[in-house]
Amino acid sequence: MSNNSNSEDLPKEIPAGQRGNKLPQLDAAQIAIDSANVGIWLINAVTREFLPSNRTKELFGFRADEEMSVEAAMNQILEKYRQNTISAIENAFKVHSSLYVEYPITGYHDHQSRWLSITGGFTSFDETTTYFSGLVMDITEQKKNELKRSKFIGMVSHELKTPLTALKAYVQMLGNWAQKQKDNFAVGALSKVDKQVRKMLNMINSLLNLSSAEVGKIHINKQTFSLDNLLKEVVEETLFITSSHHITVAPCDNIEINADRDKIEQVLVNLLSNAAKYSDKGSAIYVTCSREEHKVVIGIQDEGMGITEEAVEKVFLPHYRVESKETEKVTGFGIGLYLCSEIIQRHDGKIWVDSEIGKGSTFKFILPIA
Repeated sequence: MSNNSNSEDLPKEIPAGQRGNKLPQLDAAQIAIDSANVGIWLINAVTREFLPSNRTKELFGFRADEEMSVEAAMNQILEKYRQNTISAIENAFKVHSSLYVEYPITGYHDHQSRWLSITGGFTSFDETTTYFSGLVMDITEQKKNELKRSKFIGMVSHELKTPLTALKAYVQMLGNWAQKQKDNFAVGALSKVDKQVRKMLNMINSLLNLSSAEVGKIHINKQTFSLDNLLKEVVEETLFITSSHHITVAPCDNIEINADRDKIEQVLVNLLSNAAKYSDKGSAIYVTCSREEHKVVIGIQDEGMGITEEAVEKVFLPHYRVESKETEKVTGFGIGLYLCSEIIQRHDGKIWVDSEIGKGSTFKFILPIA
């Protein structure tokens, strides 16, 4: 791709009638962009010519007066995030969709570490010229605050988990005793208490994993196990906690994978829980599993409210929640899908969602087969 220096950062020429003590009539949008301290970039959708503004170059650590190609910018992204960012951009070109990604970079000349966000979309000026353009923003301070919050959440969650684990054990002991005494009322009451304790432990585990993910410390302990057995266990557990939906599971044909069993279980629990929360009681949830060469594709399909195209781009970001009248009463922290994405990425897999408003959503993820 070729690149040219953009003149957006240069002041416009002052007309003769305005010279003297009068100020130039600067473009209002340009003033707003300069004040926000953001960079602009432009890519010709046909020729792929790349036009970064001076501020865009500076955010990637380049000098304003030097060339910066798309490849050079991508090379400054930390390796862990680079391929996913490139894939997101390529997918936006492929399906002609909007783009939002966040990633850490190391500046080319200054070697400074910072977090950037890219927002982009397509604009057509005429029948033959279409541009993919957007903004680059420095979100380092925001990310630092998120990290502090995650550390605090992790510390508090860890302290809460110990007494809850003990409470769960005592509830189960009392449940066994009540069954021996044939006290049906106590058995029923303790079963409900146990269900709520399980919910609280699941929430705390999610918060602990969020804290680990945001400091890059999700540990993967791989083992070979049957995916079919895991799916059956997770569905049984989900029906025990959420019995308001009909869950249909397609057989996995004894597929074995080499992965962290607990982490994949967490992904399945999160996806099934979301499918139940965002769809009407009594509706169906379908779990599918299929082999494709050396990988397996798992899908969780619901008949719920669906997700807008704009929200689809952001559902896997930390703390993002779809805001609408339908979701106001749905509880959650907006971290479940982010954790699913982090876990699948650590397994060299891929996760995505297909959705249509009013008809439901299908979350799918791919894992390598052992």
